[in-house]
Amino acid sequence: MGKVSFGLIQSIDGFINDRNGETRKLYASFKPNDVILATWENIGAVVMGRNSFDGSEDQDPDAYADSYEFQVPLFVLTHRPPEKHPKENENLTITFVTDGIESAIRQAKAVAKEKDVVVFGANVGQQLLRAKLADELQIAIAPVLLGQGLRLFEHLEDLEIYLEKVRTIETEKQVEIWYKVLHE
Repeated sequence: MGKVSFGLIQSIDGFINDRNGETRKLYASFKPNDVILATWENIGAVVMGRNSFDGSEDQDPDAYADSYEFQVPLFVLTHRPPEKHPKENENLTITFVTDGIESAIRQAKAVAKEKDVVVFGANVGQQLLRAKLADELQIAIAPVLLGQGLRLFEHLEDLEIYLEKVRTIETEKQVEIWYKVLHE
């Protein structure tokens, strides 16, 4: 069975967006190399929060079917599914999950089969870590200091999570560190 991995790109000072909620400065340096692209081939499903799914206000939800980098089933954790269901295609389906992170991961693992499930979004990732459902943590570090914004690991003050470094991948402008989550 595949792994459940939580991954995001953050600034060197730990923010996943800037003071205005934008992520462009972080992703400006992201250029996946062959190693990263090879790991993407083993992704069988994506779980994300509604904020990540909605992205910016000018993003059309139908665009996922046309241009999202992971053409696999998407599971969007939310309290408020949209009135109009977004466009899908033969590879990318969208399921809005309203009954919690455990349900979203269970559904994603079922469709991913032997492939990996990747989780995006700070809040959903924090829920994943709290529920002890993460097998790996993948952190890309962008070469920027933002000073303010949303921190990746906010609201986990009462947890101690131990990690073991699995690998480090260097791209032209950034570093990705992959950790195994050690469950006690």
